[in-house]
Amino acid sequence: MRFAAVAVDGFPALHQGDHVEFEWHLLDQPKLGYAYECTRAWPAGQHPVARGGRPFRSGLWRMRADGTAEKVTIESSEQALPTPKSDGQTTGTVRMWNDEEGWGVIDSPQTPGGCWAHFSHIVAEGFRTLEVGATVSLDWQQVTNQDGYRYCATRVEQR
Repeated sequence: MRFAAVAVDGFPALHQGDHVEFEWHLLDQPKLGYAYECTRAWPAGQHPVARGGRPFRSGLWRMRADGTAEKVTIESSEQALPTPKSDGQTTGTVRMWNDEEGWGVIDSPQTPGGCWAHFSHIVAEGFRTLEVGATVSLDWQQVTNQDGYRYCATRVEQR
């Protein structure tokens, strides 16, 4: 089930063990071994929340250790947000790397939330991979969405 299919008011989340009601459809082609896809789900006994014609709304939420969430509101709309750079160079630390898929995430202060990196951008001979925790130099660019990340590496070199 997709995150956007959760039809509840507030933060779109369901909890393990909860009983739910849902809508589904048969896929033309099985996806990841599944023949059906959940299109909307909500807690049993409640009514699904309509999204007003928009399939997804976003917001800022604070997650607590107990799994509950609280919506965060901005006090003043007059505060100017910093203008992000559209590209740059920095030093970062490898947060995660998947050799089978050939990509991972690098953290740096210039790329908040992480910078997506592909093996093809690693400067190295032979099999190109990164070790989790390694320090790397990277060139990056700001993107709209690369697998959920706002930054994408264009060149990565191990230090």
